[in-house]
Order: sequence, then C-alpha cells, then structure tokens
Amino acid sequence: MTNKNFFLKEIKEKMKPILSYYKNKMSKIRIGKANHEMLDDITIEYYNNKVPLYHLSSLEVINSNTILIKPWEKNNLSLIEKSIIKSNLGIIPINKGKFIKLVIPSLTEERRKEIITSNKLKLEQAKISLRNLRKDYNKKIIKEFSEKDLIEKSKKEVHEATKESISKIEQIFENKNKEILKID
Repeated sequence: MTNKNFFLKEIKEKMKPILSYYKNKMSKIRIGKANHEMLDDITIEYYNNKVPLYHLSSLEVINSNTILIKPWEKNNLSLIEKSIIKSNLGIIPINKGKFIKLVIPSLTEERRKEIITSNKLKLEQAKISLRNLRKDYNKKIIKEFSEKDLIEKSKKEVHEATKESISKIEQIFENKNKEILKID
C-alpha cells in the first residue's frame, strides 16, 4: 500500500512547475517599464540555430523606459533588429550602428485593459491546469485506497493543496494588475 502522504507530496511537486511557469509569464509582461526579462524569449537565427538574444549581446537597462542591446559581433545587429520586430513585443528597435536602443512606450489606458484581459485568460489556464492535476490525483487516490475515510482525507488534502496553489497564482495576478494600473 502507498503511503498516504505520497500523493500530497507528489501533487505539490507537480504544481511547482505550473506556478513557476505562470509567474514567469507574468514577469515578462511589458508594462511601460524597461525590464530585460521581456527579451528572454527572443531568439536569433544564427548559423541555422535559434540562439537566445542574451547569448549574442549584452542587455543594459539604462533608465525606466530604455534598454540598450550591444551585440558581441556588429554584423548581428540586423539579425537582432529583425528578431525584435518579429517578436510582437510592440517595440520598434532603433539601430544606432553599434547598438540597438529599445524605448518602451508608456501604456495607454486601453492597452492596460487589454493586458489585464489577457492576464485573466492566463490565470484561467493556470487554474484549469491545477484543477486537472487535482482531478487526476483524486482518481489515483480512489484506485489506491480502499478505506473510505482515507480516500476522503487524501482527497481533502489534495483539494487544500490545489486551493493554496490557486491562491498563489491569484495573488501574482492581482499584484501584476496593480502594477499595470499604476500610472507613473
């Protein structure tokens, strides 16, 4: 027979990547402030390989709305510029010959609302992932245990772990929305 705490430990471990992924997605949302993390997903086609931007250049946040990208090799400037344009960041790179300057525009009220709507969808997707995980573990618990009390206790523990994780992502969501709505 499986240790009754096994399912609880296992589901908590399986929830960590969902929380981490959600937190990572929220941290990359552009909110009108320069942040090098917003460039983490940009890859450059370099000798038939997709290479992360930060492998080909240095990134420097010089003030609250400007990032400088300094390629290690000057001939990568146009490749980097094209990749930024394709990335759908909504930022037009300014090629200065030796570096690329990114000026992060302030968000309009309409754009802030669009971002919050998009964030709600991401929040719901994360909640669905957590609930599906709970559903899968409830099925495992029923298969593993025969004692009704043990099944109910285990299901309750799994439910509480799910509730706790959902609360964490909701807090991340609320914090990000406060940040988005804050007008500088």
